Amino acid sequence: MTLISRLVFFNDEMKTEKKSSERITKNEISIVIPVKDNQKGIDNYLTKFFKTHSKIDFPKEIIIVDNNSSPRIELKTEFMKFGLPIELIECKKVGPASARNKGAKIAKGKWLLFNDSDCIPTKSIIKGYLKADNNSVAYAGNIKSLDNDKLSKYYESQEILIPLKTYDDNGDFVPQYLITANSLIWKKAFDEIGGFNEQIAIAGGEDVDLGLRLSQIGNLSYAFDSIAIHDFSDGFVGFYKRFKRYGQGNRIVEELWNTDLSPTLFRPNERTFANEILAKFQYIGLRIGYRKADKIVRKYGLQQRI
Repeated sequence: MTLISRLVFFNDEMKTEKKSSERITKNEISIVIPVKDNQKGIDNYLTKFFKTHSKIDFPKEIIIVDNNSSPRIELKTEFMKFGLPIELIECKKVGPASARNKGAKIAKGKWLLFNDSDCIPTKSIIKGYLKADNNSVAYAGNIKSLDNDKLSKYYESQEILIPLKTYDDNGDFVPQYLITANSLIWKKAFDEIGGFNEQIAIAGGEDVDLGLRLSQIGNLSYAFDSIAIHDFSDGFVGFYKRFKRYGQGNRIVEELWNTDLSPTLFRPNERTFANEILAKFQYIGLRIGYRKADKIVRKYGLQQRI
């Protein structure tokens, strides 16, 4: 899902001549959503999408990939009346990387818009990418929290689901990688690098690795006007599990990219008492996940894709 680190540097030794993408058109966008055990999330996503988008704003299609849900995800007939093609498929291989790859494989659009099942679209989710179009091969969209409680706002103030900023040759800040809660990728570039690395079977680090590989062949850009709303209502248990998983992702990306992503203590962006406590819990979750990921690294013998 994402990498939590603000002190990362990757060199450019692997970079080749940059590719330029085709222009973005809304009717060439295929939305791909992996899902596991979140029927409510899919229903909320589609309900909100059709409330905020008229037929003239529709993408090419929406592809929902059920990744071993129990019970299986269902597509309600009420969503089919709007005339937008929606396809529900299954992916038995474990992990969001595999699910997204399977969705991308059948996608008919020239662009892949990846969202998560716990995200809710806004009316700008597609229009924001059209506004940002500059021939980059991929774009990082924006994420806002659904609720206003301290925990949800912590995610937002820490920019947990916003990729790390770096600078391009012109001195403009650009995303160093992608976070697939909300990102748009040129399908030709996606296919060229072989899609997501399916060795990463958890929801942590797989999108960071993809974004780093995409950055080797073309430019990445921000699309801050493309906004998705993220539901962080899983409380403190979800908070711990999320950062434990991200810590595992850090360790996996570290192995793949020969860098150091070991978690370190940090101060929150907004220094309130509550945020200081949450930052320490975040660090603990990251640290535990980072250490536990050694087993994953040894078991799968992770290898770089390009």
